[in-house]
Amino acid sequence: MVRRASFTLLLALVAAGGGADAFKFMSNWQPPKVLTESQKVQAAKAEERFGDKKLVVITGCSSGLGRETVKNLLATDEYFVVGAVRDVDKMEAVAEIDGFNMDNFHIMDCELNSFASVHKFCDELKEYQLGKPIDRLLCNAGVYQPSLPHAKWSVDGHEQTMQINYLSHFLMISRLLDGMKEAPDPRVVMVGSVTGNDNTVGGGGVYPIADLKQLDGFKAGFENPVAMADGYGFIGAKAYKDSKLCLMMMSNFLHSKFNRSHGITFSSIYPGCIAETPLFREKRAWFRKYFPIFMKYITGGFVGVEEAGQRLFQVAHDPRCSKSGVYWSWNGGPREGRGAAALEKGGQISGGGGAGGGWDSIYVNDQSDKVNNLELCVDLFKTSTDITGAKWPEAKTFTSPCPTLKVISAVSTNMIAREELKRMADRPGFNEDGTPVKLTRRKKAALVADKVIVQGVLGNTVGRVGRVAGRLLLGRIPETAKTGSFQEEKPLDDDVAISTPTVDSTSVAPEMVIETTTEDSSKFIDVIDAGDKSILEDEIFDQVFANGNKATAGEGEREWKVEKPEKEKELSTV
Repeated sequence: MVRRASFTLLLALVAAGGGADAFKFMSNWQPPKVLTESQKVQAAKAEERFGDKKLVVITGCSSGLGRETVKNLLATDEYFVVGAVRDVDKMEAVAEIDGFNMDNFHIMDCELNSFASVHKFCDELKEYQLGKPIDRLLCNAGVYQPSLPHAKWSVDGHEQTMQINYLSHFLMISRLLDGMKEAPDPRVVMVGSVTGNDNTVGGGGVYPIADLKQLDGFKAGFENPVAMADGYGFIGAKAYKDSKLCLMMMSNFLHSKFNRSHGITFSSIYPGCIAETPLFREKRAWFRKYFPIFMKYITGGFVGVEEAGQRLFQVAHDPRCSKSGVYWSWNGGPREGRGAAALEKGGQISGGGGAGGGWDSIYVNDQSDKVNNLELCVDLFKTSTDITGAKWPEAKTFTSPCPTLKVISAVSTNMIAREELKRMADRPGFNEDGTPVKLTRRKKAALVADKVIVQGVLGNTVGRVGRVAGRLLLGRIPETAKTGSFQEEKPLDDDVAISTPTVDSTSVAPEMVIETTTEDSSKFIDVIDAGDKSILEDEIFDQVFANGNKATAGEGEREWKVEKPEKEKELSTV
């Protein structure tokens, strides 16, 4: 009793001091969870496996950028890292060479060339988590095949570069998203590229340019022989740039769709041109030799793999990087007169993506119009979902815990549904193929029951009293509110405001149509088709008038008719 009184006094003091805003601290309050015995056992196992460390999942960490990122994550002793790789033996050798603390590092097989492998990885990861939420998902793995004269295909029949770099990560995020929202500061980081951002020299000045056009290739299913997202001919370098453009666009879209509902931070990064990484392993020998020199001393965009790993680690670790919907870069842009200074400092000159600058040189970079194309982002999400078969969780935003809202919602939900059904009976709408929308059996039953109970029984008793009381209390509607229309309302059978597709009457089954008749002798809306009439009428008639007794087969067929609003509604038994 004393404790409850103290809590009440505390709330009163807080309210007096700050008004309604004083209760904002309770917006994220959740009642304590009551765990079952099995949940307690699982939580104890998770505590033993992970301790208080944050759980990180990173793809492609057996070499290059991913390998250096894992080094930095493990060095803090604050993270437990799961490495998703296609070559487990290679990853084990790398972990031994680099001295990874295997108490905080776990290797799992994931071949991004196969959607089935991605699903298998996500299933096994869920079991391994023991209910612990994922704190970081780093989509790092990627391939670059610029020298190929023709496309290589994945297990699923898609062009490999796009599936490995983008589509499989897209599918993985859809599977792991719900398992991240319980983490205190969950983040999804996608490794983009300057080549996917055509508002820069690297992205907009070197052919081929990243450009998805209207996504005709994705809309066509993106299956062999369709090798490019735009549906045109294959170019290996463009496939890579397009995949990075997709990642950056999807980071922005997922931020818009899920950041508010799931509390997850979505961002993309460009860590700099890692000219000496295995990413270029499929380039010719002369390119691998001279490209790093060109990037160091001419463009200034060169970054060593160690520094690039620190940058990806920073976006996963730095509290400043909890900002969602952004594209992270380091330093400024390439400058003129770079050559002499670069020679003096071994290429370590600050610049957009260039080496140097340190931890505090991070900033939010601008993205191109292509990356920010909202309409194309929506199409990209839809087509990628179709290609991968991804199933996304519902994006539910926070609902006020106000008890008044809950009571009103409970009272009004059924009423709103009935009113919408009545509104839709006149104009039911059309499907994509032009056929009229067919009301489901449940909706038909609800509409007929509403005409009998609500409009018929209650409308002529309680409803009549309510209407009279309403007129007395509220008064009549002002004339100014009823005048001012520039046109008289047209009959429903005229071709007016709502344009409906032209439908061939021979191709539409009779039971698909909700028919409105306007003869003077018998005006009614036939909402029950011939096949469902007997079942619906027996069920509704028995429930409303027969106290649950089922109709017998010999009682015949019943027909519902709704006369003009001012007339009575009649039930005739034929």
